[in-house]
Amino acid sequence: MNQINSSSLKTEIEKALALNGLVAHEIANKDEVLSAVESIFVKERPRAWWSSLAAKPKIYTFTDNSAYLHIEEVAPPTTDDVWLIADEDNEEKLLFSLPLSKIKRVLEECRFFEYYIVDKDLTWLLAENDHGDILVSNNN
Repeated sequence: MNQINSSSLKTEIEKALALNGLVAHEIANKDEVLSAVESIFVKERPRAWWSSLAAKPKIYTFTDNSAYLHIEEVAPPTTDDVWLIADEDNEEKLLFSLPLSKIKRVLEECRFFEYYIVDKDLTWLLAENDHGDILVSNNN
C-alpha cells in the first residue's frame, strides 16, 4: 500500500478500481448495505468495527504490513463480487462492489486505510486491524 495523501481516499480507490478494469464508483444503496453489515457483524458503536465484532473472529497475524497480500488465502472462497468497505478516518465509510480476487491489486494502489470485506450474503466479514492482523468473523 502506498503512503500518498494528496487526494481524497475515495478518489484514490476510484482510480485504483479503474486501473483494474472495474466499476469506479460507490454503490447506489450504500447506506442500506452499511447499516445491514453493521447490525449483523458489529456490537455497540465502536470507533473501529473490528474492535467490537459480534462473533469472535479467527485472527491471522502477518508481518511487515503484508496482511492485505493474504486476503484470498484467509477469506472464505467465493467467485461472487464482495463489498469493500473503506473507513476514511471514521468520518465516512465508502462502499464498492468488486471481485475478491481484485482487492489486493486495488489496495496496492492506495494509501493505508481501515477496510472491511463482506460477502453479499452477509455470512462473513474480513477486516485488517491497526496491528496488521486479519480478522474473519462469521455470521452463524
